[in-house]
Amino acid sequence: MCSVVEVCHVPTGMWVQKPTTGNPPLGVEGYTAAVIRNELFFFGGYCGHLGCFHNSLYSFNVDTFNWKELSPTTSHHSPMMKDNCAMVALCLNDEDYLAVIGGAGSSSNNTRPQPGAQYSGDGDLQRCNEVHMYRLKTGKWTSPTVTGDRPPPISAFTLTSITNTTAILFGGNFGDRRCDDVYVFQFTDTSVNCTKFPNPRGSVQWPKGRSDHSSVLINCSSGPHVVVVGGLGTKDCWLLNNKMKWKQLTYIPDSVTDRSFHSLSVWSETPTTHWIIEFGGWRDGSFLSETKFIEIISSTGDLVVQSVLDINEYQKRRVLEGLAKVHITKDPALYKDILDKKPQTYDLLRLFNSSAAHYKVIGIALSVPVRDLLPYPEATTDNLILVFQRWIESDKGVTWRKILQVCEDYPDQLGQAKAEVKGFLSSDRARNSY
Repeated sequence: MCSVVEVCHVPTGMWVQKPTTGNPPLGVEGYTAAVIRNELFFFGGYCGHLGCFHNSLYSFNVDTFNWKELSPTTSHHSPMMKDNCAMVALCLNDEDYLAVIGGAGSSSNNTRPQPGAQYSGDGDLQRCNEVHMYRLKTGKWTSPTVTGDRPPPISAFTLTSITNTTAILFGGNFGDRRCDDVYVFQFTDTSVNCTKFPNPRGSVQWPKGRSDHSSVLINCSSGPHVVVVGGLGTKDCWLLNNKMKWKQLTYIPDSVTDRSFHSLSVWSETPTTHWIIEFGGWRDGSFLSETKFIEIISSTGDLVVQSVLDINEYQKRRVLEGLAKVHITKDPALYKDILDKKPQTYDLLRLFNSSAAHYKVIGIALSVPVRDLLPYPEATTDNLILVFQRWIESDKGVTWRKILQVCEDYPDQLGQAKAEVKGFLSSDRARNSY
């Protein structure tokens, strides 16, 4: 049962348990969820008993922590009782709807087939390409008219809401293979049109087929972008832009990408700084309870991975940023005397270690030559050492004030380093050393 929920306070990275009230759902797996304002909606799932699938719909209010059963599990109405389907929230004609697509369930003791839908599978388990809509105002399920390139019976895919009326489907299981096609769904209150974007093959960048992955939407100045992470048969991360072009995001560790059955959420801290929060999943036969924080910067119109932090690193960064803000607010002159002191190379390397990939930006900002440095990922730390050594040897404005100014001038690339520097300058260690 879900009588207790786990809540992550993203600004601090702290997890807490919260009791709930009302009528919670069973603790099923393979359910799907969507959000409308302050309410989460949960549909379907598998409870662990042989052939025991659900088609119940629940809501959870994140302000009151109260559960409500909106539609019970029953074989008397659609959608079919199933798991590994997907659900998105819609706003059509100023009304809220939920759309549920695909999934897999038992071929016996289930709902009647939806007219126009297809069902396939081996034995008692069958996949479907059903499309149902739930109108919150009336509490009724309806079957919209489906046109265009309807996907085949499919499960274990992602369905990402793009606008109030559109969503993107990617990946999933159908037949005996994993899908790498993209489908765009355009909804009205009575219909849905499907458009397929198949893998063009050749030299075009395109992710390979996968299932049980996860995806999330990032909105930035250059438009909406879908981020896809992991899944069975893969350990990578991809970005799909609004022109339907894929780009692989590199320099993300396997600890993030090598997992399936995980969740992703996004928090846009600023219009150009986005945090993807990854939790749980499955790897090498074991369940995971890790939380990872991926920082994405979008100030240039392109999305760039700024940092990848585990929960301890993320919490430490938040504490340092908080301390820096407190010190600056309460006593702006607290480290004024240190600002004009000459930094030591070992302190600079420690504070900028997580930003070593930006050695060229740092070097140019410090007016030291960088053209001769080898542009290889494995050489970034050595290059950073050379940048700081050359700067210190130049003896031109070599102060903590200059370092802090560089961080201020390049917030997208050096945001984490800025927090580290401010935290250090406010510490007893800095006052004792300088």
